[in-house]
Amino acid sequence: MSQLDKINISLKGIGQYLKLKGLIVPKYQRDYAWEEKHVNDLLIDISNALKNEEKEYFIGSIVVKNNENDRSEVVDGQQRLATITIIINSIKSIFEKEGNERKAFQISNDFLMTHELRSEEDVPRLILNDNDHDFFFSHVLNDKPNQSTKKDLRLSHQKLLNAKKAIQSKLTQILDANNQNSDVLIDWVEYIESKVKVIWVEVPDYANAFTIFETLNDRGLDLAISDLLKNYLFHKSASAIKQAQQNWITMVSVLESADNNSTVVPYIKYLWASYYGNVREKELYNKIKDTVKTKTKALEFSNQLADNSNLYTALLYSDHRYWSEFSTSTRKNIRTINDLGMVQIRPLLLSMLPKFNKKETEKSLNSIVSLIVRLIVSGTLSSGVFERHFSITAMKIRNEEIKNQDDLLEGLKSLTPSDERFKEAFQTFTISNSTIAKYILSTIENFRRNDQGSELIPNNDETVVNLEHILPKKMNENWSGFDEDEHKLYFKRLGNMTILNSRKNSRIGNKSFEEKSPIFTDSEFIITKEISIDSQWTKKSISVRQNQFANDAINCWKMK
Repeated sequence: MSQLDKINISLKGIGQYLKLKGLIVPKYQRDYAWEEKHVNDLLIDISNALKNEEKEYFIGSIVVKNNENDRSEVVDGQQRLATITIIINSIKSIFEKEGNERKAFQISNDFLMTHELRSEEDVPRLILNDNDHDFFFSHVLNDKPNQSTKKDLRLSHQKLLNAKKAIQSKLTQILDANNQNSDVLIDWVEYIESKVKVIWVEVPDYANAFTIFETLNDRGLDLAISDLLKNYLFHKSASAIKQAQQNWITMVSVLESADNNSTVVPYIKYLWASYYGNVREKELYNKIKDTVKTKTKALEFSNQLADNSNLYTALLYSDHRYWSEFSTSTRKNIRTINDLGMVQIRPLLLSMLPKFNKKETEKSLNSIVSLIVRLIVSGTLSSGVFERHFSITAMKIRNEEIKNQDDLLEGLKSLTPSDERFKEAFQTFTISNSTIAKYILSTIENFRRNDQGSELIPNNDETVVNLEHILPKKMNENWSGFDEDEHKLYFKRLGNMTILNSRKNSRIGNKSFEEKSPIFTDSEFIITKEISIDSQWTKKSISVRQNQFANDAINCWKMK
């Protein structure tokens, strides 16, 4: 009998599968991810189906790998299984609060918990992955108080709590509409048990599981790209699947330990671009399928995903241990790259850092920061052009066509604005991003100050140093020298901005230039103090000041 013959497909109510099967979400699967909208949509659909006395409500397919005597592994369907479990558990809790222990016990025994004889412990019929299991069991199913603040919670844990809250709210509405007659919730349990239908696909091995998974999801369903990529790599890894799974677990663990936000897909996108060329996120899955067609390729790429994950997290944080042996200026450059928001450079950095020695890396990062500032100020190329060029350069670094800073600058030459073009663009540069504006002004301040032998460094903390618009955002009678159109033109000019102690900035408000001038005079910053030289603030004042900044900019952001 072939393995294909051992695939079992059945159509039953999802509650019946919860009663019959012990299920586990493998640790390589993603965390609970449903938003409140998804939960509410499911609740509304079930409620409407019950109200309309529909014979069944179909919620798709669920794929599991049969592990004979052990729990079946959920390959596809954990979000629905977990949410249905929370619905049933919330109904059980309502009966418990009413004192109806018998109904509560029966619901728990049928759908939620099994009692292990050897350990004498109750365990959930559905066990989520390692990240979510303990929280799901303690705080969702067993209602233990959660002491963590919202800020400290894992994103998946917050989503589990949000799902539980949305479900409890819906059930309360149902009870209120039925005069608190809790028997209506028995209708819900019975409907979920036999009428909320799923196609249950039970397969004997991973190869079949991932083939079925891909086939079922080849209809344009709203599925996470990371799930598609993961399952495709596992499928292609064949007999090496355990290594591919371990690589995936390693990658996700490293990324999530650094950032609770979803960084998996951006990371894979940038890493892929560094090896194989630029790709848009929506095309990533198909690009990988077209390239990774063998077991060897799948294992090679899964190794690359694991091996480079730590390096990627280092790109996100300047205080990462990776940078401990680098200079302070290098760590500052990494922080600056992130502050400037040029994520398109990441494929290049993923290629460069393992290939260049420490000295060439530090020199190249200086050049990269200067390039990014020049590109932002010049503003003549789209982000798509940036991405393509950086990806091409990244591949050349991997192929060792580019080996040092000189090679890198030559490779980026066609993208790099010249001094003349940079200076010209800087003279009329306008900006809305306060973080970038403050960085540029602080850099010019440091350049001026270093030229005078001073060591004062403007603080990046907004509670200490803030961005001040000399000509204020809102016009008033104190600024009659600008009409409405002129205000729009000059307000966002860099020459109209400065850095100022936050305490002073909060006092200065929309006051007239005459009232602001003494505060500028009292500032510790050179570029702020010099503003008070003018007796009034005019269009010419802004232009002259910005032209001076443009001269400084050539020296602040040298390419080499």
